[in-house]
Amino acid sequence: MSASIDVCLVSYDSGDDLLAAIRSVAAHIPGASVAVQENGPNTNTIDRARTLADELGVAFRAQHDPTNPGFGTACNALARTSTAQWVLFLNPDAVIATWPFADCEPSPRAVLGPEAVGGARSESHRGVRYRIIDELTRSWFRRWGPAPDGAGFVSGAALLVHRDDHLHIGEFDEGFFLFYEDIEYCLRANRSGIPTHLASGWTVGHAGAHSTSPRFAQSLRWSYDSACRFHGLQGESLVAYRLYVATDAALRWCMQLVRRDAVRRHGYGQLCRVALHDITMAGRR
Repeated sequence: MSASIDVCLVSYDSGDDLLAAIRSVAAHIPGASVAVQENGPNTNTIDRARTLADELGVAFRAQHDPTNPGFGTACNALARTSTAQWVLFLNPDAVIATWPFADCEPSPRAVLGPEAVGGARSESHRGVRYRIIDELTRSWFRRWGPAPDGAGFVSGAALLVHRDDHLHIGEFDEGFFLFYEDIEYCLRANRSGIPTHLASGWTVGHAGAHSTSPRFAQSLRWSYDSACRFHGLQGESLVAYRLYVATDAALRWCMQLVRRDAVRRHGYGQLCRVALHDITMAGRR
C-alpha cells in the first residue's frame, strides 16, 4: 500500500495482546505507523509497546488518558492527531492475518471491514440492519442476516477508512463508552453517502472480550447503556428494548442458575433489575 496508513489502537492494560497486534502490523503492513492510547491507570503497556515498535522499526506514538474516557473517544483522539491518508482502527486483541493492499491502495469513499474475523463467527461482526428484532434473532437464533454491500456495518475490531472520509462522516459518537459505536458510525456513514464494504482478502484474528471478561457485570451494563442510546438514535422504542433486555436477562439468569455460574447469574440478575427500573421510571414521566 503506497499511501500512508496509521493503525490506531486503544488499550486498557492490554499487555501481550497489544504487542501481538503491533507484530501483526509490522508483518503485514510494512511502512504503517502505530498510534496507541492507553486508557488504563499506568503506562507499562505503552513502554513495552514502544520498545517493541523500536525493535521492529515501526513508527510509534502514544498518549495516556487514565480517566478512561471510552473506546470511541480514544479512537477520536488518535485520529485527530493522525496525518496519514488512511486510518485503521484496530482492537488491541486483534491481529492482522492477511492484508490485500500490499501492492494496491483501496478505493476511498468507503468504510472497509475485514472479510473474515477469526475467533468468532464472521457473520456476527457485520450486517445490514441492527434493530431490536435483529438483536433477538442474532442472540437466540444465530440468524445474522446478509453481509453489507454498500449499506450496513462492518466489524469494529478492524475498520479502515480514508482520513478525508472520516472527517466527512464525523467522529465516533462519544456518548458511547463501549459497544455500538462502530455500528452507529457505519450507519451514519451510509446516511452521509459513504458506503460500507467487506474488503476481499483482508482477514483478522480477534480473541474478543479482552477487556470485558474480567468485568462481566460491568460489561453488561456498558452494553445496555450503549444499546439504549443506539436504538434511541435509530428511532426505536426504548420501552420495547428494555422489555426485551429484562426478559432476556431473566432467561439467562435461569440458565446460569442451572449451570451454577454465580458470576454470570449475578450479572444477568443485576441487568434485569436495571432494565425493569428504567421501564418503571419511564412510565412515571
